[in-house]
This record gives sequence, C-alpha cells and structure tokens, in this order.
Amino acid sequence: MRSMVAALTAMIVCTADLADEATVAVTSHPAGAKIYVNGYFKGRAPTTVNISSATAEPRSYRFTLHLPGFKPWDMNLDLAAGQNKSIYATMERLPSMVAGRTICIDPGHPSETSPGCTGPTGVTENHINWVVAVKLKGVLEAAGATVVMTKQSENETVTNRRRAEIANAAGADIMIRLHGDAASASGFSVYYPDRQGTKYGVTGPSQSVIAASRAAATPFYEGMKSVLAGTLGGRGIHGDSATYIGGRQGALTGSIFSQVPVLTIEMIVLTNAHDEAFIKTASGQDKMVEALKEGLEGYFRSL
Repeated sequence: MRSMVAALTAMIVCTADLADEATVAVTSHPAGAKIYVNGYFKGRAPTTVNISSATAEPRSYRFTLHLPGFKPWDMNLDLAAGQNKSIYATMERLPSMVAGRTICIDPGHPSETSPGCTGPTGVTENHINWVVAVKLKGVLEAAGATVVMTKQSENETVTNRRRAEIANAAGADIMIRLHGDAASASGFSVYYPDRQGTKYGVTGPSQSVIAASRAAATPFYEGMKSVLAGTLGGRGIHGDSATYIGGRQGALTGSIFSQVPVLTIEMIVLTNAHDEAFIKTASGQDKMVEALKEGLEGYFRSL
C-alpha cells in the first residue's frame, strides 16, 4: 500500500513539474538560427524551448538568435509557469564583407605533384575541387567580390608556383586553395604557412605573409565551423609544416611563392566514405560553398 501511495505521489509531483514549465515555440527566417536563452544554447529554430525555471510570478528571459551572415536577433520575453508563447524572428542579413574584395580561388590538382586522391566510390579530388570552386565563384561574385581562378578548366594542369603567381598578379586580398584530404579521419581542416620554406632556390613566404595568413586562419576556420556544425566535424587549424610536403620544404610550394595571405582548406577527407557521400551531392557542395563564404566573411570582418 505504501509503495502504491509513493508511486502515486511521484506521478503527481512529476505531472506538476511538467505543468510548471513554460514553453516557447521559436521560428526563425531563414531557418536554422541557434537559440540562446539567458546565454544558454537551447537548439536551432524551428523548435520548442522548455523553460523549467519559470515560476508563478512572471520573469524576464533573454532570447538571442544567431545565424551566420545575419545580425544577432534578441528580445526579452516575460514568462510565468504554465504559459505557452511563440517567437518569430526575422533575421537581418549582414552586409557582405567580401564586396569589393579580390579573392583568388585555387581548385587544387592536377599539378606537378599529383592528380589528387580518389574516394571509395571513385569520386576524384580534382573534380570536387573544381565543382566547389565554380559554385563558390558564382556566390562570391553575386556578393560583389572580384574572383580570380588559378585554372580555367577542370583538367588543366597548373604548377603550384604558377597558382601563387596568378594570385600575386591579381593583388588578391587572399588566396584560398581547395583540396580534399586522404586520411582515416573525417572532417575539414585549415592550413596556413607557419614558417618559411625553400623551393627552386626561392625562400618564402615573407614574414608579413606568414603573419597575415596566421591571422586569417582562425576566423576562417570558425566561420566554416559555424555553418558545418552537425554536418561535418572540424579537424583544426594547422601549419603547412604539418603536411608531408610542407614538412620536407618548410612550407607548401603554393605558400612559398605567395605574396598574399594564403590558406589551404582540406574541405573533406575524400577517402572517408561519410565525407565522400556528403561532398558528391549538390546539397553537400552547396553547404561547403556556404561554409567557405562564411569563412571569408569572418576573415574580412576580423580585419
């Protein structure tokens, strides 16, 4: 009998607790904004946020929404226990920071080093680099940027030195080199020249290019991460010297000859089945383009 009474009491307490929660249905336009309540992450819109700390007397809660490329949206909402409310946030797009910039996109491979790697089902790095680069070019130009490509067709062979020279001649604000990694891991990573290297008797890049590239790496990486969260993991920021070729030369060849800030982005691990499946779809490529653009936006905002 006592155990039955205890069980009923527990059910009543549990029901009372649930009834005391306030709920807020949160919708954002565009969808996908991160929701924070009093600074605590509560999910992505659209979703219903449960406020378990609501009391009989109304209390004020600060709702803040964040979406890459848009201004933060926030409001104070008074809530009492048992109330059900809704929020519709229209996000205001930030002015594009790429407008007026000159950006060099280098779709990696084929070069003097290799044709690139191949995924488990035969997707080639050379193809993916080119497709993403072309899509990114269109998006950046639509946002007001001037885009210079280091090659004009998918299978055009361009040396790594020549790629850097094209960016230099254009006076690019930054050069981004698109690649797909071959490894056992999964996710994207960003590389920058962390020291000088020597190739063909030339030592470079300059200390100013090293410093500028290092400064670009973190906001670029964080911008990509904000878009790819929940879709593709980040494998961090690394120096060129951590790569096979960079370890032998001190820096990647494309960095040695660069006179502008330069980043190498391993967009995915192409030899990983999950990453290959993601990047070979149009939606995956579009997501990567969005991430790369947000990386550039983050970098230019940091200047």
